[in-house]
Amino acid sequence: MNRRTLPVTAALAATAALFLTGCSSDSEPDDKIKGADQGKSSHSSSSKPSPSASAEVADFGLPDDIKVEIESNKTGDKAKDQILKEQAEGLMARQRLFVDLDPNSRYLTRYYADEARDFYVSEIKKAKSEGRTITGTYRYYDRKIEKSTDDLAIVSYCEDRSKAYAKDIKSGKTRKTEPTPEDFIRNTATLRKTQHDTWLVQSFRGKTSAQECR
Repeated sequence: MNRRTLPVTAALAATAALFLTGCSSDSEPDDKIKGADQGKSSHSSSSKPSPSASAEVADFGLPDDIKVEIESNKTGDKAKDQILKEQAEGLMARQRLFVDLDPNSRYLTRYYADEARDFYVSEIKKAKSEGRTITGTYRYYDRKIEKSTDDLAIVSYCEDRSKAYAKDIKSGKTRKTEPTPEDFIRNTATLRKTQHDTWLVQSFRGKTSAQECR
């Protein structure tokens, strides 16, 4: 699969390839996700995570061999910080999706909609059929709200997958690869606000070998 593909649907496919290598219904406001209302985890983009620099994201119950570091990037604006918080939770949920490999996962319906949700349903089924899951470290940093209205937001962010790998479910063997410039990705996600005041990712694009993320 070409990891340099950029436009929407193809970009989603490229993102999935990287993930495993190196129209929707809104969730109800009381649709609790297991682990999402528990203690906060300390995620940071630095090699030594600092709580002050970490996004306030709940523990999503990921296995010990998966580490997610998310830079806070708070703006001081309550509405924008809520968008960034839920976008960060969506990133955590994405890792959980490839651990559970459940196309009906509540993590999926809570944080994703439309094109993004359809895409992950497809990729979850593919990963499950191939007996693959994920392991390693996923870093997210330089998160910025490029545009926001009352019900729509565009968030850009950097992603480092140089220490993220696919893992064989049956054998538990990690499929390690050497880091490459393609492991540094600049993503743009479009989120919409639901009638329950939650934010869902509708679609996203990714540019691999992003110099601004290295």
